Amino acid sequence: MDPIVAVDVNIEQMVKFAVLEVIGLGTKHGVFPILAKEPTVQELVDAVGLPNRRLLLSFVDTLKNLRIVEEKNGRLYLNGFSHTINVPDERYDLLVPDWISVQEEIYRMVDYALITPVHPHVLMDFDKDADFWDIRMSTGFSRLYRKAMARVADLRPGMHVLDVGCGSYSPFQFGEAVGYNGYYLGVDYSPALLEIARARVESKNLPVELKEMDAKLIRPINEYDVVFLSFVLEYVDDVPEVLKRAMEALKSGGRMVILEPFVDAFQHVPALEFFEALNRDFIGFPSAREVKDAILREGFDVEIDRPARSMLVVKKM
Repeated sequence: MDPIVAVDVNIEQMVKFAVLEVIGLGTKHGVFPILAKEPTVQELVDAVGLPNRRLLLSFVDTLKNLRIVEEKNGRLYLNGFSHTINVPDERYDLLVPDWISVQEEIYRMVDYALITPVHPHVLMDFDKDADFWDIRMSTGFSRLYRKAMARVADLRPGMHVLDVGCGSYSPFQFGEAVGYNGYYLGVDYSPALLEIARARVESKNLPVELKEMDAKLIRPINEYDVVFLSFVLEYVDDVPEVLKRAMEALKSGGRMVILEPFVDAFQHVPALEFFEALNRDFIGFPSAREVKDAILREGFDVEIDRPARSMLVVKKM
């Protein structure tokens, strides 16, 4: 299996499944029959009657972003939306099934969140619900995309790595990859996830250092061969600043690898964003163009490669 190709295939399926779940959610809560009457947003929210009106309004925005619904002259109209999931035969072997159960758990959380955003069954907080996030970060899909990132970075034993938003499992996987002659620094603002990561790497005595830190506050002291950012920019309120700090940490010839479901690379990403926004820190997935422009505006001498729709590799010259 080519991990680089497989990452894109699985992200694409995640997005398609999320669209189906959005449609299912609207059907379950009687949203579409009300939309057929061409209501105002206020009339729709009142008629549906769910307690968490803010989340319901977000759901309506998602329907509009997916073009299932459009708003004209203050009224909502169904657009005759259709959605098909088709996996070509040659790609079935690239699907990694374990992300599905994680996504299904998140889908179930939405029903509880529609009652109240602080419902105890909504397990999306990085610290309070670190165990759930550790399960998510430990899936075969998560290990697959790190393998793909390591490949495009040409990661080898002895290298020095900075991992921004490292979470609980990347330190172990990348720490093993650089070996005992290398060095890995993982930074994350979640102390609970770092505690899990620390227990994992200490069991193997890996060359890993972990720091609790906001990505915007990184002050590079050392220079690194590789900087990784995977599924992290969607939680950052100043993407250009974080990218600038990451680039400053790279040595000449080093590579920064960014992995995201870029909104300009995959259709219907707003469906995925609706569910991810159950985490209150979530802001939104970036576009690849936004990321490239932010790096180039800072004046860095770089080469930018696109080995997959979900990946950017920035080489510092």
